[in-house]
Amino acid sequence: MSDDWNDYADGWDGNSDVRHYATRAFAALDALAGITGGGWQDKRVLDFGCGTGLLSGKLAPHVQEVVATDTSERMIAVLEEKALPNVRALHTDILDGSAAADGVTGFDLICASSVCSFLPDYAGAVAALAGLLNRGGMFVQWDWLAPEAGSSGLTVQQVREALRDAGLGAIRVEQAFEMESGGQAMPVLMGSGVRQNG
Repeated sequence: MSDDWNDYADGWDGNSDVRHYATRAFAALDALAGITGGGWQDKRVLDFGCGTGLLSGKLAPHVQEVVATDTSERMIAVLEEKALPNVRALHTDILDGSAAADGVTGFDLICASSVCSFLPDYAGAVAALAGLLNRGGMFVQWDWLAPEAGSSGLTVQQVREALRDAGLGAIRVEQAFEMESGGQAMPVLMGSGVRQNG
């Protein structure tokens, strides 16, 4: 498997597992936050590590704006080719400290779908992202559930601690759904928290 996400961009949307994961993640988010029930039309969303924008495309019809960021130039190029309304695609690393300077701040919801377990400093990234939320804004992530620390993915404890250390409240960490791969069930963990302070 290549370490360069650019290598996967052109075939990404053609992978049925990838599309199914995005559909399941959006359904779990909708159950948690009521995205499709109205009341989100004036809200801004950050899709962090957006890839080709499969989740962004599901969010966009229900919100004012989705800012979709990824460090993979080719993933962002594929997303831009879709010309999705309400989606602003940015090829950038918003964890480098330039997010606020670039106006990438003030979000009501930040989503990170199958991204966090790949980050070199997961806890630091969650803290930085939490700082981009409006008061009352929600951070939601989905990652493979690891049976123990050091395994591929993240454990419930790792997610709970990172959300708490980022100053988020109303923390929920639970298995959201399962994906099948080679006849094996692979559980997906969803973690969420709300920014309490201004």
